[in-house]
Amino acid sequence: MASRLRDHRLWAAARRWPLALADRLRTQQGGGSRLLAAVHTDIVGYSRLFALDDTGTVARLRDLRRTLFAPTIRRHRGQLVQTAGDSMLITFDSVAQAVRCAVAIQDGLHARNQFWPTDLQIHLRIGIDLGDVFADGTDFHGDGVIVAARLQAICPPGGVCVSRAVHDRGADRLGLMLEALGSLWLWNVERPVEAFVLWPAAHANQADRRARAT
Repeated sequence: MASRLRDHRLWAAARRWPLALADRLRTQQGGGSRLLAAVHTDIVGYSRLFALDDTGTVARLRDLRRTLFAPTIRRHRGQLVQTAGDSMLITFDSVAQAVRCAVAIQDGLHARNQFWPTDLQIHLRIGIDLGDVFADGTDFHGDGVIVAARLQAICPPGGVCVSRAVHDRGADRLGLMLEALGSLWLWNVERPVEAFVLWPAAHANQADRRARAT
């Protein structure tokens, strides 16, 4: 068990974003904040997956980062600025690119899950907001980061939860199934946030089931 925990810690440490990237972003920001689209992702039930198959879960996540996450982020001109084992924070200058990247990640992950046992499949929640983001050492702060993280927490697995600001800047014109969540009071956010769930094509059936249940 000790060796498994050691391997897990080493894998998580390897996923931390490089300091050079943080330095570059701070230079671009001039020490202040920038208006960016912040994308926050998190793995659903990561502790359960690790308990079921620690070595396999780490291997699958390593492969996903190399073959899906990193290339998709790069293709959509995003920057992976922070990781924490089972989560990622990605920033974009373009709201449209942020949403397209999130949708592409969900679709790509869905395709890979078809080859894994059901109980070992990896699912993501993704939240996106447009707001001020600034770096402080190795941490990133700002309304955009906080709201994106809170939207991720309430997002159904497989979906992409976006704020009204993201919705109005093109997320509603991508031809995706859209589910309005209304105005929500999110933890540690001082104002209500109007939110929507975008359902990538691969998860349209799940969205239909949710709609029929309400």
